[in-house]
Amino acid sequence: MKGRKTVNEEYETEKKNGRKWLILLILLVLLVLLIVLLAGAALGVFLVRNEEQDEEHPDGGVGLVLDPDAGEASAGESRNAKGQDVVISGKGALLFPVHEKEVSVDFYNPKENAGRYYLTFELRIPDQSGNGYEVLYASGLVEAGKHINRITLSRGLEKGVYEAVIHVQPYCMDQERTLTNNADMKTVLLVE
Repeated sequence: MKGRKTVNEEYETEKKNGRKWLILLILLVLLVLLIVLLAGAALGVFLVRNEEQDEEHPDGGVGLVLDPDAGEASAGESRNAKGQDVVISGKGALLFPVHEKEVSVDFYNPKENAGRYYLTFELRIPDQSGNGYEVLYASGLVEAGKHINRITLSRGLEKGVYEAVIHVQPYCMDQERTLTNNADMKTVLLVE
């Protein structure tokens, strides 16, 4: 009776098949548990990072914070003949001492922007390649009516005349700090 299995042989075969299915079921359960654990760990890391980011930037937004150096105008603020604050128009020049990193400026967000826009300021000069620019200074958000009178440059400059750009970026005062159209005001930077 070759080809026919005895009852004992059939029982043993079914027992082996049952063990295989049981092992496969256990492996499947372990795999599902592993996936759940990994998903939980990833969610935990995501939540911790968001909490850390909220602590770093408590006023929300996209990592932009109010500039701690912005304040009321200093005694030597620039004013025009009518006594109104002058916004840097790009027609004037900035004068910095040779090799100094701590310099005086008057970056100003006009009071008319109150309740509507924060401004950020970047002072840029052409880079060595002539195809781009080097950012000498970048501010945080400046509230309407506030000035930045002292800045720290990324490096002191050699004596000379530099073509410079003051890049002004307005941000809406919404939770996302939505950026709007910006302005690049050309100016001359005299280093003496």
